[in-house]
Amino acid sequence: MPSPRPEVADLLDVTVPSGGTVIVASDLHLPPVRTDVSGRSCATLVERLTSETESAGAEPLTVVLAGDVVELLGFSEATATDILRAHEDLCAALLAVTQRGGQVIYVIGNHDGDLAWDVKAADAIWELTGARLCLEADLVLPGGRKVRVEHGHQLDPYNCFHDARNSLDTPIGHHIVREVIPRIEWLGRGWVDGAHEMADPTDFPSFVGSRLVYRKLIRHLWWLIVIPLALLILVRIPWYSDVRSRYPDTGVWIHGGVILGYGALVDLVVVVALVAIMARRAWLSISALALDERGYGQNKAARQRAVDLVSDGYQGFVSGHTHHPELRATGSGFYANSGSCTSVVEALGGRLGLPPAYVRTQQICWVELTGTGVSLMSARVELPGATRMERFAARGRNPHAQLPQRVGWWPSGTDWPPPEKPSRRASDAGPAASVPGTGSRPG
Repeated sequence: MPSPRPEVADLLDVTVPSGGTVIVASDLHLPPVRTDVSGRSCATLVERLTSETESAGAEPLTVVLAGDVVELLGFSEATATDILRAHEDLCAALLAVTQRGGQVIYVIGNHDGDLAWDVKAADAIWELTGARLCLEADLVLPGGRKVRVEHGHQLDPYNCFHDARNSLDTPIGHHIVREVIPRIEWLGRGWVDGAHEMADPTDFPSFVGSRLVYRKLIRHLWWLIVIPLALLILVRIPWYSDVRSRYPDTGVWIHGGVILGYGALVDLVVVVALVAIMARRAWLSISALALDERGYGQNKAARQRAVDLVSDGYQGFVSGHTHHPELRATGSGFYANSGSCTSVVEALGGRLGLPPAYVRTQQICWVELTGTGVSLMSARVELPGATRMERFAARGRNPHAQLPQRVGWWPSGTDWPPPEKPSRRASDAGPAASVPGTGSRPG
């Protein structure tokens, strides 16, 4: 049974015992009806929490849910109770953490911003998970070291609140999620599906350009291939060879058909090359209209926040929101982004000069803090929905494993994402193509 209900704090100090482990996860965006995606995320986190709490001699665990865990923005008719009841395995694992002497902290984000002023919703979180709620948290580590944890939406001008406790305060991002994107997907009737799962709506022009190429232009080019292919096959079947031997006068016509077939093949190659060049040029022109920073550039403000906090004596800063997992040294401290545990539509660089394909994958990430340092765990699970050409363009371009594994660690390890050597194609495609796994969504 959770401790007596606390108030939703502006800044909560969380004391981490010596030898204890902190797990920070964010942006699960749990829906009111359990899905394959939400179920997989919960099962993965439950497995990790269970293995930690049942380890022999393990210190009590600290779990920080760093915002946007329950999706109250996209499902305005749902309640926090509905959502958590659909994911009881995660709730049970979190309650088990508190029952074993650990602690669960819930840092409020923007998709679950109602928790800052809706007492009934906040009570449901506390009752079903045992979590203490706050707007920001300071992890007080042994020796007095501090790590600040925020969701990160307050660093995003499209999603920040002027007053998080005012139910009438609705950032422009709220209206985009509830009113604009659903309308766009309805009008698109299939070819812009997944727009609401984009890691970054500011990259929407590039998304539209890519989908125009792969789901509109290419799908209507089949007749350019069928006609010359039929001619080539026709002049090679045995019946036509027999006709030519029986009726020599038809040789001229058969020979003309062969020439026509090869000419059509040459025309096909030229047309395909021209279409490919025009498609790429069109995509480059459209993608240049991005409304803001793209890809890992979405973490730019959070990195600066980390620099400021480290200069003020903090050891590090952890945020989420952008759905871009990151871990890097910042001065004498670190910056970490916990990524997300939900489906994302992001750009994976195209091959053979094709535009990047916006494909749907499930991201499963979290940050772990121990006495030896900080680790970033990350995975990607491929999801259905991409066309054959999109799968071809994206094949082999996903730098993540199918199962969560450590991709970055601090202070003695490597940063994530790793630096990538610039290429001409990457520079042409813009900032989103310069880092693996780009694309972002304001969570």
